Amino acid sequence: MSERKQIRNYLNNLSRYLSPLQDIEAQEVVKEIESHIYDVIDDVEVKGGVADVEAILDRFGPPRELAQQYIGHIQQGTPPPEGFKAISIVKKGLSRTVYLGLMCFGYFIGIACIALGFANLLLPGSIGIWSEANGNTVVIGMLDNPVLVQETVGVVQGLWLSPVALILGYLILLMTHKVLKFVRQFSIGQHYV
Repeated sequence: MSERKQIRNYLNNLSRYLSPLQDIEAQEVVKEIESHIYDVIDDVEVKGGVADVEAILDRFGPPRELAQQYIGHIQQGTPPPEGFKAISIVKKGLSRTVYLGLMCFGYFIGIACIALGFANLLLPGSIGIWSEANGNTVVIGMLDNPVLVQETVGVVQGLWLSPVALILGYLILLMTHKVLKFVRQFSIGQHYV
């Protein structure tokens, strides 16, 4: 049997055992294994040797076992088979989760600070920072009737809160945008997103 046919048979068997995965995931695993096989062959040939395809395939292990390890890696997040990198689909899910989390948190906090700054211009007596007795509770925001707050130890109010909140909100939005841009560039460079 020719070397190419041996490799093709191995990859076809591997693909068959990867049937529990989605087609795109299975194709990515097969492409990675095929790439590894040809990398090993190239390394041997560059050194002047003759590649023993059967021995190389034996080092990868039986297709069924290799497929089970990858299925566990993709479906349960277990470590990838020894000697292989993590499949980018697992990384893609992680990077999307981190990206969306950063986006929601950063933009929400930034917009909330800006809204607080504008609200302070309209209702300066209701916007502020209040600290309860013993410093156990700190409230930053808007209260309907701050005069009714009992046992208030520290009160910080005034129109000066508006520029501080607006600048802080702008800086948070700007920083969030830059961090997301960096994560997006990193992810695209690594083929995660």
